[in-house]
Amino acid sequence: MAARGRVTSLRWLAALVVLAAAWAVPGQARAQADDVFAARGVPVDATAETAAAARIRAVAEGQRRGLRIVFERLALAEDLSKLPRPNDRQIDALVQAFEVDKERTSAVRYLAELTVRFKPDDMRALLQQAGVRFAETASRPVVVLPVVQAPKPAAANAPPPPAPVLWHEDNQWRRVWAEQPGNLGLVPLIVPIGDLADGEAIDAAGALAGDPAKLAQIAQRYRAGEVIVSVLTRSEDPRSKATVLQVSATRHRIGGNTDVVIPETRPVSVPATGNVEERMAAFAREQIRTIEDQWKRSHILRFDQEQRLGMVLPLAALEDLVEARRRLAEVSGVRRVEVTAISRKQARLSVVYSGDPEQLRLAAQQKELMLSTGASEWQLRLGTPATLPASTSPATAPQASGAAARPR
Repeated sequence: MAARGRVTSLRWLAALVVLAAAWAVPGQARAQADDVFAARGVPVDATAETAAAARIRAVAEGQRRGLRIVFERLALAEDLSKLPRPNDRQIDALVQAFEVDKERTSAVRYLAELTVRFKPDDMRALLQQAGVRFAETASRPVVVLPVVQAPKPAAANAPPPPAPVLWHEDNQWRRVWAEQPGNLGLVPLIVPIGDLADGEAIDAAGALAGDPAKLAQIAQRYRAGEVIVSVLTRSEDPRSKATVLQVSATRHRIGGNTDVVIPETRPVSVPATGNVEERMAAFAREQIRTIEDQWKRSHILRFDQEQRLGMVLPLAALEDLVEARRRLAEVSGVRRVEVTAISRKQARLSVVYSGDPEQLRLAAQQKELMLSTGASEWQLRLGTPATLPASTSPATAPQASGAAARPR
């Protein structure tokens, strides 16, 4: 029995040595955490005396555009006027790497799409020096359900309005939302494809009522953490024949108890000769800006509030500690993670981060890490990836308009 115990202890010690080696290398996890500092698919088109000169000009142009994309992704809307304006040489020093795709050249012209990755620490320092408030926590995907409804009748004896519309092919509001870029900011937006399974998951009435079970079902189908019900109220002025539009939205946190409301706008009249779809697109862009700004305000980094938080992680196996470390490395604001004690049943961690505990909790949640206060200390638990229906695996999940797993 003693010999068996020594063998078990040796195996445990060997596992700890392997774990320590894995712990020492942040690697890919940190790269994923810094993904918000990359601009993807930036189109460039430049002409010069030669193809080589045109390429140099195009790359400089792409880096400038890429920097603006990343700046606008991170900064609060009201701080955009404070954004620094580095010159091309300074921008070049901020670039960590860039990739070229869809490259085409002629004797004097160069066209391509660039992916530009910027140095996270240098970018943070630049924004801090400029006094720009910013966030870098990317949200889990959010499903958008665009519903069209008619206004409530003013008179009590008036005929009932038409039923609200969500999945109908004539839903112009859903088509407008599907055409919006859903992956430029920190909140990846998904407009469902509207197939039979979507219709079975939720209908317009369920979306308007905020039915928790139906909202959870559509979120589960697209592996999302939240659902936004964007409502367009549409009517026609019988005298002028103008189309009257008004929009509002509600953001439902799946499994949460708080809904965030985007207030209803004032009615806007579009003349019979006007472009209704263009006005709708402007409404959609305004809602996207509001959604992004609400998210950023909850996750603004406060570098003057660097703190250390101790927590306990229950262990079913040593692999749980490796996985927890990988996910923690992806959490925005986390600077260092130290293992202070370990046993077969639990590990004690010390996490150094910027901000306050609530910000850390919300940021960790985006990486499927559940952080909560226990009786005497903080508890960390590994969540599971968004559960999919039995018929849907990650490889076969529906591809949706406006969907994006990562920011551009």
